[in-house]
Amino acid sequence: MVAFPDQYRSKIQDGVPENGYKPGSALRRAVLMCLGAAFLMSAMGLWIMPGEPGDHAMKVIKLLISAVAVIAGLTCLSCLGSDRADPEIHIDRARGELRVIERDARGTLQVAVSHQLDSLQEATLDNGFFSVRDAGGRELVSVRVTDRRLHDQLCRVFDLRA
Repeated sequence: MVAFPDQYRSKIQDGVPENGYKPGSALRRAVLMCLGAAFLMSAMGLWIMPGEPGDHAMKVIKLLISAVAVIAGLTCLSCLGSDRADPEIHIDRARGELRVIERDARGTLQVAVSHQLDSLQEATLDNGFFSVRDAGGRELVSVRVTDRRLHDQLCRVFDLRA
């Protein structure tokens, strides 16, 4: 015998803020910022400590290590501003289409894939991910949903339980 709760609640509604969020982005930014600063300070710190006055081989080694540290530090700091944008989903009920929109390298929007709503077999909203499958069971779209309003709209459009 299986017992189901009287009120079904989707797992995404537990703690989703109104404005949405990107999980882990603050931690990622903090780690990259600390690593970048540490690499740059270590590159500079190598030259603060004096070495033997006539040891030219040590200076070459310090130069190589500091160059690698500067490159690693600048790489960490340059990754701070480049958040990878997730693809967008546009649902056009008038045309009966679900379109996946992606940004190219220059930032312009392009339609990656378009599917007829009638050809879709299954739409699920589970654990914060909206997934759509075609008639063959192949997953067409899987996108993280972090906004409560978007969650409610998807439930309304695809007749999902909220």
